[in-house]
Amino acid sequence: MQKKLLAAVVASMVAGQAMAVTLVDDGTNKATIGGYLDLRYTDQDNAVKGHAGDSSRINFAFEHKLTEATTVFTKAEWGFDTTNGDTFEEVDAGGHPVDKDFMWQRLAYIGAKNDQYGSVAFGKQWSTYYTVAGWTDVMATSGGNTVGVYSVLGDQLGTARADDAIQYNHSIMGLNISAQAQLGERAVTAAFDGADITSGTRDGSYAVAASYDLPMGLSIGAAYNQAEVKDLTVLVNGSDKLKAKSAVLGAKFEADKIYAAFTYAKLDNLNDGVLGLVEEAEGMELYASYQLNDMFKIGGGYNQLKDKSNYAAAVDKGEIKYVPVEVVYTQGPVQLSGTYEFQDSVKAGTTEKVKDKIILQ
Repeated sequence: MQKKLLAAVVASMVAGQAMAVTLVDDGTNKATIGGYLDLRYTDQDNAVKGHAGDSSRINFAFEHKLTEATTVFTKAEWGFDTTNGDTFEEVDAGGHPVDKDFMWQRLAYIGAKNDQYGSVAFGKQWSTYYTVAGWTDVMATSGGNTVGVYSVLGDQLGTARADDAIQYNHSIMGLNISAQAQLGERAVTAAFDGADITSGTRDGSYAVAASYDLPMGLSIGAAYNQAEVKDLTVLVNGSDKLKAKSAVLGAKFEADKIYAAFTYAKLDNLNDGVLGLVEEAEGMELYASYQLNDMFKIGGGYNQLKDKSNYAAAVDKGEIKYVPVEVVYTQGPVQLSGTYEFQDSVKAGTTEKVKDKIILQ
């Protein structure tokens, strides 16, 4: 393992962190370009090995001030793969290889915000559900995948970077509220039964969230998302439709050099890449970090997603459970990180244990 770690360190000495450059700012109009270049090395016995760069992104944003209190805005962001999948092959929930494009759209929205009444935006944007569930999605390369955000259909069903979404956000006296609806129908395709690829149609969704920020740096919040998928080509429990529900509670604390967060979720009809389709699941995430100095930060957490469905055979149930530990070095626009995942996960339908993983970026 020491030799593998050394090789991974040498192979991953170039990385980046999110940054933005202002191109124009005349007091009325503001245009920025941002993003980062990502190179990553992953080592996991009997699973994935090699380099990947599929977290790289570039974005463009524009704002125009209509009045002193009202601004219109827009943002578009694309992800791109710096290695084009040379040695790192991604698979879906059924174990089928994913033919990923070199570039793909992450965000594309337009909206307006008012100092008194809040903001309204439409398009592909970070979800209402993520305003709370995202509190633990803060590690450099790991975590954030056990409270229902990044399910196989997270974008289509509204929990991640929600497609076709109209969203309202407002903050007043420490209270933050968010509401979202996905409009119209959208075709979706995923491994609903864990092996066979099937398709259906998302028939809209809605989400609500609220959080409260206390003066000492503590915030508490909750969010709920529900989406309906109909016309499934492979029946689920004898029906050609299902409702995907995600409910999350969260708390976070930020003070000086300390960040700590906890999220807990109850999930129905989650379609996860390890567990497959899960009728009922419970997930939780913990994360804490300490800023040692201007350049170094250490952090760690705990992630678990447990199948709570009433299956006849226990072997059908999988579980995601791991402890990620990270060291992050930041100097100007450059960020280097090393993460070790102590794994205790089990793949659904098997007794196969997931191996520990090293991720260097």
